[in-house]
Amino acid sequence: MRLETRRLLLRPISLDDLDEFVALHADPEVTTFIYAFDRAEAEDRLRRDEREWEERRHGMLAVLDGESGRFLGRAGLKHWPQFDETELGWVLRRDAWGHGYATEAMRACIEWGFTEFDVPYLTAMVNAANLRSIRVAERLGLTPVRKDMLLDNPVVVYAVPRA
Repeated sequence: MRLETRRLLLRPISLDDLDEFVALHADPEVTTFIYAFDRAEAEDRLRRDEREWEERRHGMLAVLDGESGRFLGRAGLKHWPQFDETELGWVLRRDAWGHGYATEAMRACIEWGFTEFDVPYLTAMVNAANLRSIRVAERLGLTPVRKDMLLDNPVVVYAVPRA
């Protein structure tokens, strides 16, 4: 499975991305609102992502620059059984911030999610202080629907319904 946008290539993230994934999650600015991973935790997370692909036919995608192939971050669809919802998620390297990559990648993920999966809506669970991600969610047409807890962290749940 591959998604291509004007500037990006998105493909399933794998253990081959471990070094880039570790570097992404080691940057303290990137992990202000998400968990930092050491190498062992990152490898475990990537293995779980591979299982989600096998079980649900979706999961996290590596976000790559379409021309150079450079790893920019991760994005994709994540099913949370405790909510029985599928979430849109994105995390980019700090040097990829401010270029519209998150919005571009997530537009492709929204289209993919509604085209390939029978879900009534998609969510994004965002820390209320994460203004960058809130702006991305709003640009994508997601609106706040509730406050909740995700992995012991308070989040605002944004949603976009199937058109």
